Amino acid sequence: MQILIKIVVTSIAGGVAYLLTNVTKQPEVWQITMSVFVAGVVLVVQFLIDVAEQSRQLAEAIRVEGAKQSQELIASVSEISEAATHLAAAENRVGRDSVIRLVESAGRMDPEEALQRRFTHRQIADLADLIDGLRSGRAEHEGEDPDWLLGLTETAITSIDATSMTSFERHRGLVDEGEFWESDLGLRYLDRQRQAIERKVRIRRLFLLTEDATDVVQLEKLLEPHRKISVETRILRPENVYFLYQNDLEDFIIFDQQISYEFHTSRTLKKNVTPLIANVALVVDPRLVKKRRDRFEELWDAAEPREDEPTP
Repeated sequence: MQILIKIVVTSIAGGVAYLLTNVTKQPEVWQITMSVFVAGVVLVVQFLIDVAEQSRQLAEAIRVEGAKQSQELIASVSEISEAATHLAAAENRVGRDSVIRLVESAGRMDPEEALQRRFTHRQIADLADLIDGLRSGRAEHEGEDPDWLLGLTETAITSIDATSMTSFERHRGLVDEGEFWESDLGLRYLDRQRQAIERKVRIRRLFLLTEDATDVVQLEKLLEPHRKISVETRILRPENVYFLYQNDLEDFIIFDQQISYEFHTSRTLKKNVTPLIANVALVVDPRLVKKRRDRFEELWDAAEPREDEPTP
């Protein structure tokens, strides 16, 4: 359509030029020459105008696209900068080698292995939840998590103080019904404690006995593996527990006086059924950890020391 318009305009310009030269009685050759010249000039001008407009539109498009790309580039740089800042902070807090290893290992995963990627994503999400929980003062895990228990035992450097609700009656849902320390987890936990003691970590375990825990032979059998690896042990009988604490006793383990590992068992409506561990928690809130420390020291002081334990 635009070409047709150009042709019409050019023809009109040439015709007008021819008429003007004809009115002035110019020779025929000049009339034709001038009309062709004028038409050509008009045609060139039209094309120059089009070229200028197209150049303007192109420049505007480049400007808009350039601005868009610049914004995207700035956003990308900002994201990279933010990620680098977090990476640097993580390196300073948890160790550069571990962070770099995690990032490099994730980057080298085979993109075709969808199941591996989904599983890895789940594990990293769990790790992020753990870190977020520790930052907020309490991290929880549904069900039992032996990695937390064993990992904290491996990384403790000064002390481990633990209470163990102890019953010799089956199906009470207590850790120290006697079977835990013979299980795979119990044996691994004992071995980690042995290694910690070799690192000069002081470990104290307080056995809180229920009323049915009166069998001396069973009690000695329960205490034996702990004493063999030099865990300081004491027993606390119900009559020695301060009356205000009688209904407020729980299992907890305090690592380095900073983290309290706690677990809670589920409830069951049937008899002769051992409840499962419902959840475990890592408590790092300084106020709550202090309460646990104070409670442990009170119970420890009220407990019966072993016969060969030196008197303070």
